[in-house]
Amino acid sequence: MRIQSIDILRGIAILGILFMNIYFHGSLTTGYGELSPKPIMDSVIETLNTIFFDGRFRTLFCLFFGAGLAIQYSACKKKQLSPKDFLTSRLNWLIVFGIIHGVFIFGGDVLLLYSVCALTILSALELTLKELYNKAIRYISIGIILSLTLAVLVILFSEDSSMLRSSNDYIEMHELWFSHYGYQVLIQSGITFGLLLLSPLFIYWQIAGLMLLGAFLYRVGFFTKGFRPKQLTGIIFVALIFICIDISCMTMFTISAEMSSVLSSVSAIFVALLYAHVVIRLIKNKGRFITLFSAPGKIAFSLYIFQSIFMGLLLRWWQQDFHLTAHRIDYVMIALAFTFVQIALAHLYLHFFKQGPLEYIWRKAYQRSLTQKKEKLGTNSALY
Repeated sequence: MRIQSIDILRGIAILGILFMNIYFHGSLTTGYGELSPKPIMDSVIETLNTIFFDGRFRTLFCLFFGAGLAIQYSACKKKQLSPKDFLTSRLNWLIVFGIIHGVFIFGGDVLLLYSVCALTILSALELTLKELYNKAIRYISIGIILSLTLAVLVILFSEDSSMLRSSNDYIEMHELWFSHYGYQVLIQSGITFGLLLLSPLFIYWQIAGLMLLGAFLYRVGFFTKGFRPKQLTGIIFVALIFICIDISCMTMFTISAEMSSVLSSVSAIFVALLYAHVVIRLIKNKGRFITLFSAPGKIAFSLYIFQSIFMGLLLRWWQQDFHLTAHRIDYVMIALAFTFVQIALAHLYLHFFKQGPLEYIWRKAYQRSLTQKKEKLGTNSALY
């Protein structure tokens, strides 16, 4: 049985992540080229991103990833199947999809990193609730400390990392990026595998910890009940503290988009939990509008790749010079328009089919791998 809140939250997350990724779908090396003087609307959008978007939806994905692992683990136990074999097969194929996506389509891929992180925590799914919670908090705490340390070091010792759109460096990087697809593949490969190799230094701990927390929250029934009032108050308080820190650092220091994401990843933990609680409460109160996001959540994998392909065609092939003149509001309007397209497309698609095209291919791939493994084991057993 599907949990409605998870489908809806997954849908919100897959739609919301585009509002942060869209600045890099065109040019991964430059992102959004800053204007001088900075338009007021750019500053407003940056602040709104810091409060409501940056890292929030990636955090939700980590929580759902962990909850999904726990759901599949429980289902395998009931069917007397090997949870390790089943989950490993699923994740191995997701790694394949992640490599293809990250190298050839969009270097900001999360599938590869999330799948590898998930493989390292499968054994933790057997832990008791208390042990699982303690391990999740330990990993998340390590991740927070490493992220804040990295952010502080960069702020204190790095030079001004902002790149004005009018600068020669920006123009050269822009022209080089759009000069050849082979160059784009080379850069995307470096970013995809570089992030994976460097992840144990900071981001791995937070991702793995959030997945463990997602598994814990599923097991205690959070996705059907939400937080108790006392828990909710504490999370709101901590979220506000870290949001204030984020905004203060943005105001007082010049921080790159990449480093802003690292800094915001801490507040994102608590804001994402608030998002989840609000959605759960709306569902319990029979809110009809919120159910619109259920369909995108059911085909989130397909929509995630579809976003990258469509935005790559639009911003990397058809409108290469768009990035030389566009303001942040222009990117936001594109993301907003495409959000409506995705919602409509998801509802229309599920009217005729039960699962997304990539979800179907993924399922067939890992089921075939499991079947082949069983046949191989059966053949080996027969030899003895």
